[in-house]
Amino acid sequence: MLVDPTQLLDDCERAWREVGEPSAGGVEPAAAVRTALVLEALVAYRLLADHSDLPRDTVFTRWPACAVHTVALADGPELPRLVAEAHARVLAARPDLGSHGAAPESAGEWSRAAHEAARSLGWTWRAPTAVDDSVAPSRMPAPPPELRLGPGAGSVLLTLPGEPDAGDWQLSADGEVFAVRPPYWVLPGPVRRVEATDPTGTTHLSAVVDPDAALLAFDADGHRITPDEPLPAAEISLLHAGALQTEGTDSGVVELPTPYGWNGWTLSRVSLTGVTRVRASAAVPGSWLDVAAGRPLGWEGGATLPWITGDDGAPVWHRPPALRLPRRAGEPDARLWQADVRRPGHEEPLAGHTGSPGVLLDPWKDVPRPLLGPYEILVHRVGSRRRRRLAAFLAEGLTAEPTAEWRLLAPHGGLAPARLTLGTGGPVTASAHAVAFSPYEIAKRLVLDDGVRQFAVEVRIPHSEVRLELGGRPLTWYIRPLDIDAADLAGESALTVRLPEQAVAVTPLLALVVEGTTLHTLRPERRTRTRRGDLRYSLAALMDTVRDCVKAEIRLLVAGESIHVGTVRTQPIAEDVVPDGGGLLLRGLRHPGELTARLYAVFAPWEQPLTATVDQSGRIPLPSAWRSLGPLIVHLNAGAPTPPTPGWPRLRDRDTLVLRRAQWTSAAGHGTGAGVSEYLAGRGELPRGTDAIPYQWIVAARGRDLQACGARETAPAECRSALADAGPTALTGAADSALRSGELASVLAGSGLAALRIREVADPAAVRHVWRQAPLCALLLTAPLLPYLSGDLAYDVGELYQEEEELLGEVSQFLGDAAMALLAGHADPSRTVGRFDAQTRALDQLPELQQQAVWRSARVVPRGLLDPDTRADAAWQAFRARRDLQYHATREEFRDGLDAVSIFLDDGHPDLAQAFRGRDPGQLHGPGEAWMRVPQLSLGCALIARLAAAGDARAAGLERGLRHLWTPVASHAPDLTAVDIALAECLVTAEAVHSTG
Repeated sequence: MLVDPTQLLDDCERAWREVGEPSAGGVEPAAAVRTALVLEALVAYRLLADHSDLPRDTVFTRWPACAVHTVALADGPELPRLVAEAHARVLAARPDLGSHGAAPESAGEWSRAAHEAARSLGWTWRAPTAVDDSVAPSRMPAPPPELRLGPGAGSVLLTLPGEPDAGDWQLSADGEVFAVRPPYWVLPGPVRRVEATDPTGTTHLSAVVDPDAALLAFDADGHRITPDEPLPAAEISLLHAGALQTEGTDSGVVELPTPYGWNGWTLSRVSLTGVTRVRASAAVPGSWLDVAAGRPLGWEGGATLPWITGDDGAPVWHRPPALRLPRRAGEPDARLWQADVRRPGHEEPLAGHTGSPGVLLDPWKDVPRPLLGPYEILVHRVGSRRRRRLAAFLAEGLTAEPTAEWRLLAPHGGLAPARLTLGTGGPVTASAHAVAFSPYEIAKRLVLDDGVRQFAVEVRIPHSEVRLELGGRPLTWYIRPLDIDAADLAGESALTVRLPEQAVAVTPLLALVVEGTTLHTLRPERRTRTRRGDLRYSLAALMDTVRDCVKAEIRLLVAGESIHVGTVRTQPIAEDVVPDGGGLLLRGLRHPGELTARLYAVFAPWEQPLTATVDQSGRIPLPSAWRSLGPLIVHLNAGAPTPPTPGWPRLRDRDTLVLRRAQWTSAAGHGTGAGVSEYLAGRGELPRGTDAIPYQWIVAARGRDLQACGARETAPAECRSALADAGPTALTGAADSALRSGELASVLAGSGLAALRIREVADPAAVRHVWRQAPLCALLLTAPLLPYLSGDLAYDVGELYQEEEELLGEVSQFLGDAAMALLAGHADPSRTVGRFDAQTRALDQLPELQQQAVWRSARVVPRGLLDPDTRADAAWQAFRARRDLQYHATREEFRDGLDAVSIFLDDGHPDLAQAFRGRDPGQLHGPGEAWMRVPQLSLGCALIARLAAAGDARAAGLERGLRHLWTPVASHAPDLTAVDIALAECLVTAEAVHSTG
């Protein structure tokens, strides 16, 4: 018999009110069953309240006796488990109740609500203390990461809550995989989204760049302003692609240097007072962001210490600020706001306040003193669950006094020494009363203590620094003289110097000095909208002057001083690397300044590279574990180490050295990785099985370089064969390889996995994991479901399970809008992108500087794999490898392969044949242009492979015959191969849908 939950709760409410307060003692079996039913009914109605945007506690207000007896009979230690199980049962029966973003249940919240319910009934009963305030397992998930500007706005950070010792976070940024530790991760460039999995296994999704808007907004403290909120009418920072456009009164705009990795973007400090809306010129038409009328939510008053910041660069308030509640124009005073103060990662509020819109609150008056460490304020309308978050790091009563407001560059490198004196009051103490900075120190850590807790902060004084731009790409800031390879001057190179604004009253000059003689001087670019103290000098004019010099100095002439800011060299950093006792020694070292080395193990290419500092004699110390790893690849980098990025070094880079003859005894540790290392060293067989698949992917992708550095010659071919034998399991295992889509594509082509037939999606949950880590392989695993994106009546999305629909949602995120048009049967909107034709021939005749200018805008805004910018970037990669591709394209069988593809497609595949002919470069001007046919062969091979995957036996035979032609092309142009595999899948799916319809 079905039970009406409302009737059940009403009946129990009357019965338990008559019984009175719950008594101590055991629970009868009948009462236990009744309690479980009541608990489940209460959870269901709380979820319904969420769904209707009503306060959850209205459920406890309506049935207070049910709340009290349920919590009492559930027993304190058992309450988290029982509530969690009831929550899961309700969502299993009504999954639509979870689609509204319902928060998980908290046992502590139930206990507090039951205590309030007892008080409302006049009972003296108190709720038992729950062992765990969360229904989650024993470890609490970390708060979600936050996007913010780094110190000095020189980078974009994703702050990671928790302690570094808690374990690694696994990040997936548009399919690129990183393993990082708190407190933050520096984004290497624009990405659409980052999926961050904390050490407890909880995954947080952070949307970064919306390609349609191409604009990110940050408040005065550097915290990201969420995209779904209007911008405040205040001074903020905007990171945007293209020019900034505003409506309303003219905004005051000051352009700041572009953050690390965000080439093609502009960081502007903008006052939006009087501005009604704003957009970036690179955004799609109509993508305006509104500026809020009225008062925005934010801090007012208070004071920060400009020399002290939190771990993530957040300012430290020594005089706590007041909180201005938001107010829209015409908003009535009756719509109250609630502001709750708490510690990050804790649910229990420290204080709560209610106020009318626009009112100024003191949120700290009821917070226990002393005010020290990070706090967050959650602000929401009374009765609404949608919350907005403000964060602040407080150190009430702390004082700091520097010996200089700004540290200038010293003539021979580094900065002028300085000192910061600290003062504390009350119970707050600092680990040092004075902090001294030597010439090469820009920041020091300090610990603040209130007698109970300790918090680490960073101390730094604003200082001068220099930064190099290569190919339009900004590198990191340095205080040491820069090392500049003369070959880089051929590209779009520039040097930016940051000075105090008062130092540029007389324009500083940049001088090229050789053996004490000034050969050339440069004036800074005239950039009227930039900060006055940031001077940018284009270095392209120096290229001809330094051509015949072994080494030249770049000096800044400012305020009567000649400051060494860079060295230009025309030779490699070092000639060779050799073993030297417990480390390595660079021979023929030509770099006198700071130098770092990143080392990669040839027999363990999956290991994270080791970053080491090179001393003045050229020696690189090695940990004992690295002294017996065998051959090493050593990539040298002038200056401090840059944030690590995934990938593999280019062996052709003249600052990449290889130590081929190095000691190797046996693989470190045990397990599959050790077995693959021994195999690469020439001992034993290639390990097989599921655990070995990620290692096989890495060896197959980087096999050419591994062979050149001394690894087993047959390793790449044997790994490709092993992956082909593994079939769909190999595609799933790619998620643990941490390879880029381009690297995966080259293996898909060479192993035959690009032609693997997948008949059904047997395990959507497993494929969802692959979408996060290896999206190109996930696309092939999802191929059986792609017809449901065509819009054809024969493929009704309503037939799919929810997990399958989620997989289809990933397709548009990865491939972009062009893929949706192709799957719907429309013409390829970007069919000309990626073809080498007469325009490419003209580009080949230009100097490299002008070639880069043509392609510079590609992928400024991150888009889907099949969108025009991404395709253009892939074509640019293939164009740069044209000399390598020319060798393969001149072979007679290359032309035979093109003919074979053309004949096959003309016989029954007219739409695919048309796409294939669209890549034809036309009449060539001699055999020296054979490389221009490579994109056509690449697409042709991809089309044949995907036809084979669709079940065409003739295509499967042709694919095996073409594989030896496709494999070298894919290794030299991996990104083009990735584009073509995805493009071919969409074209083949659309053809299949059309033919069945």
